[in-house]
Amino acid sequence: MNIYKRIAEIISRGETCVVITVAETYSGSPGKEGFKLVVTKDGNTYGTIGGGAVEFDAVNRAKALFKEKKNLIEHIKLKDEGMNCGGDMTLFYEYIRAKKMFLLFGGGHIGRALVPLLELAGFFVTVFDSRPEIKEYFSDKPDRNVVIADYNDISMVKDELIAADYCFIATHGHSYDSAVLQQLLDCKKSFTYVGLIGSKAKVKTAFRNLEQRGYAIPSYIYSPAGLKIGGDTAGEIAISIAAEVLSVEYGVDAIHMRINPQLNPLDAGIQKIV
Repeated sequence: MNIYKRIAEIISRGETCVVITVAETYSGSPGKEGFKLVVTKDGNTYGTIGGGAVEFDAVNRAKALFKEKKNLIEHIKLKDEGMNCGGDMTLFYEYIRAKKMFLLFGGGHIGRALVPLLELAGFFVTVFDSRPEIKEYFSDKPDRNVVIADYNDISMVKDELIAADYCFIATHGHSYDSAVLQQLLDCKKSFTYVGLIGSKAKVKTAFRNLEQRGYAIPSYIYSPAGLKIGGDTAGEIAISIAAEVLSVEYGVDAIHMRINPQLNPLDAGIQKIV
């Protein structure tokens, strides 16, 4: 049962893993049916399928599955592995993809519309807001992670920041948006996507202020956030943002509303942003 606990811990951290199970064995096999070995993306292993050359080769095959993202059934003749004990084994490799972690700063109208859309797309969303009453808007799912803290100190979600590659900022104040964005940049982490709500004028001002303080605007920031699909209600905006997140996730070309300082400098001064 400890191996299942280990798998649950890995998934809860937002990590993927490959679980190798001995499905069948024949005489002479060092592994027994039901033995399991867990391999993480960074190469850590937990459990065993019997050790030796079979286990060594199995770990290498598991590492390849992180790129292929698929399961595998493998029939092994132990003599072919250089093992004198003989016999055969059948191994089942199960690629387990954890839910993608998403950090949402701001549980207002757009945030409340966005969360269920992201959950449908397979994300585990942590909502960060400074207002205690926000919790009640997300109470329909008790397993949701809602953190109430000051926007000027997002260290309360340090673990979530490590696990999350996706963030969205839509607080109830421009100054809070800027404070959160600056702290994300201070993380020195290369996110896959950070969306920031706001008009083009607000975004230009925010980018200039950051540039004047010595910050560069990385390409993973999408602001104004969302795809150009039309609509201006909270629900319609949330749909455009969720669609943008998926387009980035799958590398699909789409018409974004964002200002990209790398391609479209706001003025001569912002050309220094890289």
